[in-house]
Amino acid sequence: MEVPTNHNRQVMLQRVKTYWLVGVLQESLHGAALIDLAMTYRSNAVANAVASQSVTDWQQPDNLLPDELFDTPLPIGTAITTVYDQAEGTLLVMGEPGAGKTTVLLQLVSDLLLRAEMDGRHPIPVVFSLASWRNNIPLGDWMVNELANRYEVPRRLGQAWLKNGELLPLLDGLDEVEQEHRVACAQAINQFRQRYLTLPTVVTCRIKDYEALATQLNLAQAIVLQPLNLEQIDQYLGSMGPRLAGLRAALQTDATLRELAESPLMLSMMTLAYYRMPEQVALSLGDRKMGRTLLFDVYVERMVRYRGGESIYEPTQTVPWLSWLAQKMTQFNQTIFFLEYLQPNWLPRDQQRQFANGLRTRLVGLFLLIGLAVGGVGALLSDWRALAAGAAAGVVTGGLLAFFRLLLVWARVNWFRIDTVELLNWRWPRALLGGGLGAVGGALVGALVWLVGRDSGVSPGWILLLALVGFVSQLVAHGLERDEMKMRTTPGQGVARSAQNGRLVGLLTGVGTTVLLGLGLLLASVLKVPVPWSAALPFGLAASLYLGVSAGLAYGGLAALQHRLLRCILAQHQLSPPDYIHFLDYAAERNLLRKVGGGYMFVHLLLLDYFRETGR
Repeated sequence: MEVPTNHNRQVMLQRVKTYWLVGVLQESLHGAALIDLAMTYRSNAVANAVASQSVTDWQQPDNLLPDELFDTPLPIGTAITTVYDQAEGTLLVMGEPGAGKTTVLLQLVSDLLLRAEMDGRHPIPVVFSLASWRNNIPLGDWMVNELANRYEVPRRLGQAWLKNGELLPLLDGLDEVEQEHRVACAQAINQFRQRYLTLPTVVTCRIKDYEALATQLNLAQAIVLQPLNLEQIDQYLGSMGPRLAGLRAALQTDATLRELAESPLMLSMMTLAYYRMPEQVALSLGDRKMGRTLLFDVYVERMVRYRGGESIYEPTQTVPWLSWLAQKMTQFNQTIFFLEYLQPNWLPRDQQRQFANGLRTRLVGLFLLIGLAVGGVGALLSDWRALAAGAAAGVVTGGLLAFFRLLLVWARVNWFRIDTVELLNWRWPRALLGGGLGAVGGALVGALVWLVGRDSGVSPGWILLLALVGFVSQLVAHGLERDEMKMRTTPGQGVARSAQNGRLVGLLTGVGTTVLLGLGLLLASVLKVPVPWSAALPFGLAASLYLGVSAGLAYGGLAALQHRLLRCILAQHQLSPPDYIHFLDYAAERNLLRKVGGGYMFVHLLLLDYFRETGR
């Protein structure tokens, strides 16, 4: 294996391990991580005649219901990897909400990563969250995009891995696809399977959502994760020590509570809720019936109040903020939240207008201030008319922005969308071509200015100066190419990178303009083309400030400013805390959220559903 190929492979394996095993599985709340789950084959759930026939050869009892007809139990303790191997790598994993589907999937990922590390020919296991799939996108193309966006894999490399059969896709959460697109997604999976017949593929889905589909997946085998039985539950709680005696007693007498505990997630949450509350309260709750909502109420309250660490946010703050976040994540079909995903359309309409007006006012005021500052310098060098000219220039540049959304010649501002500039690439051929065209355009404008004003003493040196300004502006416009960071490892990294890029581009553009105009004035002097310093100095200052500020805004500064303003409005209307990252870290420390790289996800979709319903 060539060295670059092996390096890319090792980097990808490490990213999958860091992103899912360290970031998700090790922090998981699922009791399934500690309990051997019972599984059954349900071969009639998949459109694979060979697998179905192999199971129908088993003798089935006559009194089974139709849905149970093809269920064949596996011995408790059967490893998911064994099931995967027997299905030759094409498997559907189903279960009720909280049954442990994602945890089982990640246990499989752990084993497959080990195989891939030991055998360079083994395909790379990659977890894809189907929640981001959109209608009419071929699954292979979507995977390449997800590799680029989630794992920072260049698209050419992702396409090569897919074409050469070097990927092992594990598709988590078919039920998380928008309902109106779910059938189309299942069809896209089948089309993908038809094109890549030898490629292992694993899919997870909730039972009811899969049964509601009109399309079965073309996979070799399907399994259903079974609820925990009372013996498993009691054995698990007994292993946790005497502190949970009240919960064990309640489960013996309370059928509702026992039914909830059959879900590994619910059992895990019961354990954490009881374990964190005072012992007297835990024992008294043993006599109460607890529905799912009450269970989550207790869990959230105890995570906020009794978990170790500094208690900074009150439950009256934490719950509404997380409820708003859950509602927006559901509305915009997100399972992982990044700060970079915050957009003005997350606000109510009146607050969106407040955001746009506030942004417009700040930017117009900035350019007006630049015009006044330059005009003041001109007034010191000549007379008061320079101040008026500077103010007029500020009004014009601010007006172009306010009414036509123009920032420089090429950039247009979108008042209602934040586009981060996380990575920048420089293209010399495009830069030189654009700079040349800009220089020609600037020279033509300069020639026009000279022809109109030569009778008033306007120097032809303005042709050179305006050509240089046009050169710089179009050099930057065509040479810089934006890109989005593919894998964010720290919260808010994309916004911080945008601010950093804005400062760097603005500084380089401003300084570069100053240097080039200085060289231009020197050249004009050598050619004995007089340019009055009283006019040239304010012009050079105005051009440097305007180009520097505009380029800095266009290439990251604007996104950082928009994001700061948006978070201020969210805090002002009490939709989020002022220091959002600190709060999200706090919620993750309390096991309400889970930190995944530079993003956050609720510890389970059921908890997301709980917060979403709580906020209504």
